[in-house]
Amino acid sequence: MMSMEETTEKRVERVLKLLKEKYPGKDCYDLDGRGLHFVCEVEPVSEHPEYDTAVEVIIKSKAHRHLKMTQRYTVLSGSMELHVDDEVIRLDKGDKYVIAPGKVHWATSDGKSLVELNSVPGWTKEDHIFVDV
Repeated sequence: MMSMEETTEKRVERVLKLLKEKYPGKDCYDLDGRGLHFVCEVEPVSEHPEYDTAVEVIIKSKAHRHLKMTQRYTVLSGSMELHVDDEVIRLDKGDKYVIAPGKVHWATSDGKSLVELNSVPGWTKEDHIFVDV
């Protein structure tokens, strides 16, 4: 019997349900509508602009850099590959990694990993610059 691949719609439904159950009352969403990068705002920047904390499920994020923000990644479950400039770093549960401002980065995983991102200062659209790699 052939297994059926999960559709994008089913994946979005599954991941958002997981995040909303783990973090009730928090805003959780598909970051860019591709069904590949999900964010749950645990401590949103709207409450304190000097920092924010999010828990994310990243199947494949878009390459980007930040002008001012430092991001601290902590893998809560599973594993992921973090691409920082020309380096590829494998992170497993419990691993941490800090990305300095200006570093081009993106991540990939099997979609079952949870990663906590702490950002200082807090995330703003103006500080998030997409780049081609």
